[in-house]
This record gives sequence, structure tokens and C-alpha cells, in this order.
Amino acid sequence: MDESIKMIIACEAFRGELEAFKELIKVDILWVEQAMHDVPDKLHLKLEEKIKEAEKVLNPGDTILLFFGNCGGSLRGISSQTLTLIYPDVDDCIPVILGSKERFKSIQAERPGTYYMNKNWIDSGQDPLSSSKKYIMTYGEKKGWKVSKLMYKNYHYFSLIDNGCYELEKYRAYTLEACEKFEKKYLEEKGDLKFVEAILNRLCEMVIVPPGSRNEEFYQSRKAFFPET
Repeated sequence: MDESIKMIIACEAFRGELEAFKELIKVDILWVEQAMHDVPDKLHLKLEEKIKEAEKVLNPGDTILLFFGNCGGSLRGISSQTLTLIYPDVDDCIPVILGSKERFKSIQAERPGTYYMNKNWIDSGQDPLSSSKKYIMTYGEKKGWKVSKLMYKNYHYFSLIDNGCYELEKYRAYTLEACEKFEKKYLEEKGDLKFVEAILNRLCEMVIVPPGSRNEEFYQSRKAFFPET
């Protein structure tokens, strides 16, 4: 891992992927619950809380890696008074788990209307079946299912991402059940950990927010970090 990184603040969506690199990661990780990505404003506030925690224990000028995709613009305006913040220049977490932005774009072009799942999303209840249970509890069986199916009406596929970080069979069965109940086609996509590794080593395009600056709406402080060769 890049030695300039003194702490990681990470979404639990990446817990399995980061645990795969536990021998490489030598710094503390502050976790943020995955459900937050559905409410970007709250995620932003939670990130600010975690950054303030880090400011209390790290030295001025130290670097924190925010291991997040910019889900819903939640990283817009993020800042620290004393620390440098870096994070991958990616709109959400799916390209990271698949292995590259290019792979994600290619799949989306080939099969638009794909909803992605993996162990972390299913375990945290961030998936269609878990959502349907919440709606059924709120509205009753009939209306709950109607609302649930409306939520996912624009998706044609439920795709399980396998990047070797978990036992697949249990989650395959769960995703197949979701496909049956929502009348979707089942897919499996082979993920790759190379994007995760590139982020940890600062070998990909990163957004860099220096101490005391603010990453505004149009990313005026955006910089591409390319390591010296």
C-alpha cells in the first residue's frame, strides 16, 4: 500500500475486498455503513464526522484515503482543515468491484438495465428482496409487492458479482430467488480486485483535496495522480 496513506475511511460495501488485502493494509480503517449510500446527504455528514475523528489522531498534512465511489455526489464539497483527502475518481462503487470503469461501461452498453449485487449488499439488506420485506411490513403483502416491483421495473437483469471474496453458492441462491420473484434474468459477472489494489497503491486517477480546501460541485480542485515511473 502507498506509504503516504495514514488512514482509510471506507464504505462497508468494500469490506470483503479490503479484507482480501489485509496483509497489505497497515493502517486503521474507519467503516461507514453501506446503507448510507442511498442517502447521499447523510453519507456526506457521516464522512465529515469520520474525518473529524481522524483529525484528532493524525498529524497535520497526513493523507486519508476515502475508499468510496462518489455515490449521489456524496463526496462533493468534502474537506478537512488539517488533512489531505484522496479518493478514486469514480461515480459509484460498482466499477471498483468489477475491476475497472471500462468494464462497467462495456457491460452497461451490452446489457442496460442491470442491477448489481454482491455479498456485502445482500448482507446489509441493500437488495430487492430485503427492500420488498420492508414494503410488505409497511403496506401489507399485496401492496408491498406492487410497490417493490415498481421500484425495480426498469431493471431487466439481477447480476451477482463474483470477485473471489466470498463463498458464492449462498448468494447465488439468494439472487436466483430474487430473480424468480421479480421476474428478472439472472446473471453472474466475474469481478476483479485490480482496481482495489490500484486505489490502495495510488496507481489510478484520484481526486486530491488538500488541507483547508473544498472539493466543490465542479471539482475545481480535481487532480489526476499518476505515480512517477
